[in-house]
Amino acid sequence: MGHGASSKTGVDRVVSVVERGSQSPGGSDGTHSAPVWSNNRSVLFGKKNSRPIKNWLSWVKGNAEIASFRRTVDWLHVLASPSTSLETYVRTIIDEVMYALDADRCSVFFVNAVREEVWCVGSVDLEPFSMPWDKGVVGAVAHGGQMLNLPDAHQHESFDNSIEQISGYVVKSLVSIPVKSVLSPESTIGVIQVLNKRGGPTAAFSEEDEIKLQKVAMVVADSFYRQRWTALEHVLAEHDAEVQSVLEQHRERVPTANLEESAKIARSPEIMASLTLSAPAAEPLPALELCKLEFNALDYSSELLVAEVPAILQHAGCMQSCGIDSECLYEWVQAVRNGYRQNPFHNFFHAFSVYQMCFFQLSNLDVFSSLSSTQALGLLVAALCHDIDHPGVSNSFLIKTSGYGKNWIPRTQGELAMRYNDVAVLENHHASVTCQILRREETAIAQSLSKIDKVILRQSIIKCILSTDMSQHMQICRRVSSCTSVLEFQEKDQHSLMEFCIHAADLSGQVLPWTAASEWEYRISQEFHAQATLEIQEGHNPEPFMQFNLDDLHQRGKLQRDFIDFVLVPLWEPYGQLSPAMKPCLDNLIRNRQGYENRRVYGCDQCSPEEQDNRQTSAGGVDLPTIVERRDSEA
Repeated sequence: MGHGASSKTGVDRVVSVVERGSQSPGGSDGTHSAPVWSNNRSVLFGKKNSRPIKNWLSWVKGNAEIASFRRTVDWLHVLASPSTSLETYVRTIIDEVMYALDADRCSVFFVNAVREEVWCVGSVDLEPFSMPWDKGVVGAVAHGGQMLNLPDAHQHESFDNSIEQISGYVVKSLVSIPVKSVLSPESTIGVIQVLNKRGGPTAAFSEEDEIKLQKVAMVVADSFYRQRWTALEHVLAEHDAEVQSVLEQHRERVPTANLEESAKIARSPEIMASLTLSAPAAEPLPALELCKLEFNALDYSSELLVAEVPAILQHAGCMQSCGIDSECLYEWVQAVRNGYRQNPFHNFFHAFSVYQMCFFQLSNLDVFSSLSSTQALGLLVAALCHDIDHPGVSNSFLIKTSGYGKNWIPRTQGELAMRYNDVAVLENHHASVTCQILRREETAIAQSLSKIDKVILRQSIIKCILSTDMSQHMQICRRVSSCTSVLEFQEKDQHSLMEFCIHAADLSGQVLPWTAASEWEYRISQEFHAQATLEIQEGHNPEPFMQFNLDDLHQRGKLQRDFIDFVLVPLWEPYGQLSPAMKPCLDNLIRNRQGYENRRVYGCDQCSPEEQDNRQTSAGGVDLPTIVERRDSEA
């Protein structure tokens, strides 16, 4: 039984809102038409006299139309998302069209006027192919720019049966529509062709089907334009070595091994089982503690942390899979520890904290199970080395002190900015030092890897360390916030997963319990204060967030609260919502924020955020800081 004619599709709902919103409020002649979302209160907010819904959540869950609209939202998200692959994009259009028109087949074509070709990049049973743009019904629609609805396709003069002969699929009814460019509406950039209305050999597409197809073509036009260049590569480069070589010279080249043959990282259940079965350690740090959020590197000596580096590699499945020699690993860890300076924050304890937090994610989330053991090794090496030889000052400081002229300050640190052209100065330096240590014979822990795996390891390390550059932060936040499910997050490429993992770990100090979080805040404040003092001495203006008195908890509380609000929450909130295992990180972050808010208001730590959760004032259960804020705002 056909369902396309009787049900309201996602496109119907979206377009109906757009059409209603674009009608003129003064009449139907369109002489005073307004933008889609202006003068549109009846669509967005209902009638003036409508009553509020007391139990809104129950109403939403119980309303069938609202529930069905979720499919529309998902459909639009796939089309609009810049991370949607060409295959997923085309498949989404095909599925919607076949559903809406109750059709047996659908194909999507992109038009290239420069090459005078059309490319079929999506079909139910055909591989991608290209053909001259003046051939067949598709060519007629691409050239004429008008829809064709053919009850019997064979009777039309433009019909070409060559595809029928290849596929063996016989076409009866056919409707084909051009997709127009939003930038140049007279230009056709694609064609959507629908074959064989269901309902029998004489069934034909109706006028209502034409309207539905027009709506689809209108909704997809903008995203269609953006996907067409990917389609060009997909159709032409796959079978043309010369085209492939040209493209390879103009895109980032990442060597890949056969992931089917490569050893995989241990999955999170396997890691947890391995930790549970480990013999209890005689030293103060049992292996199971390494995958807990409560772990605090500042509670242990650097010697003990050094001894635990191999344990994490072992439980992650890297030691055996990557053929790491134990003695060589010991020398490597010692070299890494010695490579860190005695800074208050950017030191070996911070390095191990990031290393352990990456392992925490690998242990508790199965989304990283797609990584190979070589990639996992690259991630963990990068985590432990991501701040090696950090001078305790920021990139901006190094750039300021590397300039020419009378105020140029000759120093080794300033020369780093010159070497790396002011781009991710410290991160490039950390990556370079890391790779130099790996090249030494006595610390070459990757010497057993194949040539291709060595290249993959090196690039993984470099990419991961460069992703700790805070200039990448907003882009990384947008990536994770664009995901609507763990599955969508997991489907990102391996490098994106690794970059996110280490970036989150590098910014994990404030998602720890208050005791550890507040200690890390004090340490970074020490570094900021020292840098600001040095900058002033050398005639530079420190960044505003570095200009504070170290004893001023009011100001430090505000600075850290703002850092949480504007930097950390955009990262950890979507992460915590995507994965239940990361929710405790977000909960800790919000509790710690309250601790810094207490500092901002009172200038001291009245109580820990954990105690604050249980302490309510007598004023209607409202936290005291909230009352103070309200009083201040009223004043």
